[in-house]
This record gives sequence, structure tokens and C-alpha cells, in this order.
Amino acid sequence: MSPIVAQRVFLLFNLIAVLAVAYVVNDIIAVTSGLAELWSVIPLDTGISYLLLMSVFWLLSLIQFVGRRNKQHFVIRWSNQLVIGWFIATLLLAYVIPLILQQQLRQAGYIACDDPQMVSRVSRGASLIFVHSQATTTEQVCELIASGRSVSGGGAAFL
Repeated sequence: MSPIVAQRVFLLFNLIAVLAVAYVVNDIIAVTSGLAELWSVIPLDTGISYLLLMSVFWLLSLIQFVGRRNKQHFVIRWSNQLVIGWFIATLLLAYVIPLILQQQLRQAGYIACDDPQMVSRVSRGASLIFVHSQATTTEQVCELIASGRSVSGGGAAFL
């Protein structure tokens, strides 16, 4: 592979990383806004946050950029530790974010139901739908979800 093609592929990975992290942030915003507006049903895929791991490409780009300048910079001297630290930090964030969202939803009175209609094709995790405990009866709503019927909540229909 020529260096020009390799650089373009690397740039493409960086652009995909931007989109992936934006998708995670959008999902977090959707869940927290649903929580603030007290939607009766809030979908949550616990595996989506692992897309944060793609942000490691940003650090690799920084290392490459500084390395091309041929400067002795702390980024170059500590590049191994920075990459490993960044990876571990994003891995911890990816693990903790769904736990915090689930805890907030449970504290607000939501009950988790498995969503058999939704299987994450993006990453590993459980596809859950949180139903507010003040809905008609939580068991009936969970049965509706399991049967594949539409349940509306907060002005939006899920499923």
C-alpha cells in the first residue's frame, strides 16, 4: 500500500471515529432528555458506549502529526504510555457510562425490560427498554414490547 493510500485510510478511520463518538454522545443525550421529560419508555443499548474506543485514532493522529515535525516532544517520548492510558480510560468510560445511565433510570422509577426485537449489531451489550413504573402496568408494557407491538412514550413511538 502506498503511503498516500495509507494516509487516506488513516484519515477515514479518524472520520469514522468522530461519527462513532458523536453517536455515543447522541445516545447519552437522548436517554437523559427522555429521563428529564419523563418518557414512559426509554430505549438503551448498553454496548453502544464501547464505540468510544475508536477515539484512540485521534491520539494516534496527534502522535503522527508531532512525529512528522521531527520535534522531541513529550507526546513522542510518552506515546506508548499515552496510547495505553487513553485506551484504558475509554474502556473504563465505556463500562461506566451504561451503569450510570441505568442507575439514573432506576432511581427515577424506570424498570428494565429486555427488548427481543432489538439486537445490537454495533457492539456487545444488552438492548433494554426502560419502562416508567407509573405506566399502566409495567408487566403489560413489557409484554407488549416482547410481542413486538408499538409502545408510544413522550411523543415518540419506539419499535
